[in-house]
Amino acid sequence: MTASKKHLKKLLVAAAIAFSFFSCSLEYEKEEAPESSYPEFTFTNAEFTKIEKNKKKIKMNAEKIEQYKADSFSFAKNVEFKTFDDEGKDETSGSCDMISADTVKERYILLGDVKMDMISEDMKIEADSLNFDKKNEQITSGIDQKVTIKRNDIDMEGIGFSASGVSKTFAFDRDVAGEIETENEDEKKRTEPDGDKKQ
Repeated sequence: MTASKKHLKKLLVAAAIAFSFFSCSLEYEKEEAPESSYPEFTFTNAEFTKIEKNKKKIKMNAEKIEQYKADSFSFAKNVEFKTFDDEGKDETSGSCDMISADTVKERYILLGDVKMDMISEDMKIEADSLNFDKKNEQITSGIDQKVTIKRNDIDMEGIGFSASGVSKTFAFDRDVAGEIETENEDEKKRTEPDGDKKQ
């Protein structure tokens, strides 16, 4: 996987922060809590849209959204979302239990029953958690997270997933299993764990 262990650790720390904001008791009343830990806005059953240069870039529906003044972070629970390309066409859609969003850097941590439809790549992804860097067009999973991908010619799962929208490639780190249908053969190739292939 292309992401370094150090980078993934940072993402996992951010994910833990996201969980803390959506725990059953948001303990804002504690005196020792810094001002930055208080959300500037809290919305329930809300729709959030990001407009950039008069163009819609992100649309998100959520059971709960918290937005913070001190930085560019938003947190949301029970989320459905869409992202749009420069021409306003649907680029990505999906859903998850929780999301941590840095809307300036366009980095998103998706947690719990994650489903993503990469419309421009005709690819569907399912996982327990994913890290989505929209600006660099990269998606990565945790080191030990299982991810399932489906495309017209591919139905696979594996551990340690990474994908690049720039190079149009994806990879698993290990324990890969599934089917790939080639253009020149009617027969499907099955890939077993540890990279063993059977025809």
